[in-house]
Amino acid sequence: MAVPPSPENVETYVEDGARIAAILLVWGALAAFFRYGLTELGVFGRAFAGLGRVFGYVGVLNAVLFVLYRALDYHHALAAER
Repeated sequence: MAVPPSPENVETYVEDGARIAAILLVWGALAAFFRYGLTELGVFGRAFAGLGRVFGYVGVLNAVLFVLYRALDYHHALAAER
């Protein structure tokens, strides 16, 4: 049975958490701007609201992909130590 690699230090986990929070904050602000800020512009209000929803989904997907990337990076490091 393989021994798992030693855990990362706390700073690494805090940095990754901050990166995920920054991803969600940036995409969330962009989504809110389009969904609630630009919807008052008449004809394009529905399109901007739709774009806001899309930006929200893209932000969550971006954060999920970052977590998956870190998980794959961990498993590649585990495989390299064998």
